[in-house]
Amino acid sequence: MSFSQRHWRHAIIVGLLVATGFSLYLASWRSALGPFMPAVQAVHEWGGVLYGAALAGWSARFYPWPAHSPNSRRAPALARWALFFLILLLASGVGLLVGPSSTRAIATVVHGASAAGFVLWVAYHLVAHRPQAAGKTTSPKVDLSRRRALRWLAATAATAPFLLAVPSVLTMVSGRVFHKGRNSGALPGFVPYTVVGGYPDLSLDTWRLTLDRGGAGSAQYTLPQLRRFGPEQRHIDFQCVTGWAVDGVEVTGIDLSRFLVAQGWDPHRTPWILFYSGDGVYTESLSARQIAAYRPLLAYELDSRPLAQSQGYPLRLLVPRMYGYKSLKWLVRISWSDRDILGYWEQRGYPEDAYWGSYRGI
Repeated sequence: MSFSQRHWRHAIIVGLLVATGFSLYLASWRSALGPFMPAVQAVHEWGGVLYGAALAGWSARFYPWPAHSPNSRRAPALARWALFFLILLLASGVGLLVGPSSTRAIATVVHGASAAGFVLWVAYHLVAHRPQAAGKTTSPKVDLSRRRALRWLAATAATAPFLLAVPSVLTMVSGRVFHKGRNSGALPGFVPYTVVGGYPDLSLDTWRLTLDRGGAGSAQYTLPQLRRFGPEQRHIDFQCVTGWAVDGVEVTGIDLSRFLVAQGWDPHRTPWILFYSGDGVYTESLSARQIAAYRPLLAYELDSRPLAQSQGYPLRLLVPRMYGYKSLKWLVRISWSDRDILGYWEQRGYPEDAYWGSYRGI
């Protein structure tokens, strides 16, 4: 296989891995993919593992090392940088899938930073190898064919969306390192996810939690009124379905089951509880069985401080031992129901009973 063929084979494989990886983080991409998200995650994880195995076990023949001077045993710097970023991505990807939360915290930062670095490297690579007129290059072998120009244009167009997304990825990385948008003063921290590309601006002065009690009417509560139901403090472990995790988060809130029963909830008549976010899009549901098993909290403090806006201020749902997508942020409404209505990510293929280990993307 020629260098050109190996080069484009790797460009397609790595491009697919980077595209699926960005889709796991960027809100607009996740929303556009909808029900295909579990498949996208499986492609990213399995593809990354298989590509890494091939790269580690067969690098000399598998990786498209460009031709260089026969008197030099070192590959050109451009190729070495590409391999460096790929190794960081693969090693940190494994770290996201296995190990304790401390390992995953470091892996999250390295994986995001490596992805951003690799996209910037690709942009530089495209500029350095752009088609040039024969008189503007010292290379004796200039290929200005239409095919080469079209390939370069296609690669440039394909790279542009990733280049535009790099600032968002770097913001996430800097937030993990410098604690932006979170309350805890030490790593690891949460990665702020949203499905609307931003955070709703909810004022405590006007915010109310609406409780729809079916035939018993509805009621509204301010945060000070909710706090009177008896604050409860717990230390919980939080895990995202994409791999990163946070252990021992100190959470203060109201026991959901106790709050609902105090309002007259009968789990036999209305065995489903529906939750609605202030972003106007995100929804979730829990069954009476899940509530009894996992003891969710209506949380208003993390690490003894009010929730940050990125973490669901002023109130969010937190479901211990379930993946993070069940822990809806910016909670504004709770409804009792005699039937289930699938939540946002369950409608897109993720497990409804989202206990840790229930999702096997890999």
